[in-house]
Amino acid sequence: MKTTQRRLFWKVWGAPIVLGGLTCFGLLAGLLGAGIWNWLAWITLSAPLVAGIGLWLFPRS
Repeated sequence: MKTTQRRLFWKVWGAPIVLGGLTCFGLLAGLLGAGIWNWLAWITLSAPLVAGIGLWLFPRS
């Protein structure tokens, strides 16, 4: 891949990959952990919700 193609790939897919990783971590932490892991699950599972609300309230022009 050329540098410009790689940069475009990460510009388009960077945020969905990060949000997907956070969601997977949150689901596993909620299912397998207890105590602090439940709090980490809540935080990581709320990240896509916060991102969606943020983009809804403050759309890019």
